[in-house]
Amino acid sequence: MDIETIQYEDLDLKDPVAIIGFPSIGLTSSIMANMYVKSLKMVPLAGMASANMPPYCIVSDYGIMPPIRFFGFKNKRKNGRDVILCMTEYAPKPEECYPLACKILQYLRSKGVSTIVCMEGSPKYDGAKVLAIAAGKNSKKLLKKSGVEPLAEGMVRGFTGVLMYEAPSKGMDILTIMVPATSGVPDPGSSTAFIEPIAKIIPGFRTKPNELLKEAAIIQQQMEMATKNVEDTSQYIG
Repeated sequence: MDIETIQYEDLDLKDPVAIIGFPSIGLTSSIMANMYVKSLKMVPLAGMASANMPPYCIVSDYGIMPPIRFFGFKNKRKNGRDVILCMTEYAPKPEECYPLACKILQYLRSKGVSTIVCMEGSPKYDGAKVLAIAAGKNSKKLLKKSGVEPLAEGMVRGFTGVLMYEAPSKGMDILTIMVPATSGVPDPGSSTAFIEPIAKIIPGFRTKPNELLKEAAIIQQQMEMATKNVEDTSQYIG
């Protein structure tokens, strides 16, 4: 999988924490990622594109950007760490997850990232609660700091699952926060469950949930566009 990295701005970030927001159940992670970018006025750092990705671009106040984008945040709080947020609207195919994860980890490592936080939606059912899983030499400290109950047994699927076992091999600690969400529809209410644990891990990095409903509608449109592009492309190939 040949992936191109497009550089935009070289922000001076010190010991940044990476936050990953790829599509998941209820679009919880995508909705939250967009909220962070817009409400905290994060700076576009880079984008990634590939012939294997859906052929679309995102048009916004930040200009025109490819399917995968990286944004930076300079933390003004004394004990806060800077942030690099990686996000997209499309879900990588199973065969794309490993090479894409390796490419993203390579980029994050080059920017000095040693800690990664993944946002992930999980199926909602009676009694479901927010859970987390961590890996890396400082995983226990990371879990404790998040204040989220650890997942004792289970499975993390897709792109996030690959990140979980690949990040420690590259010297990075990684935590995935799993928020129960409604499947099949945007669930902005569930997205708010990411705010508190991430703020505990990164003091000074916090947003308010009041615009999440508007953001959900925007994300739904972008997801539909990404899906349509994949379908249109398959017609040309077939």
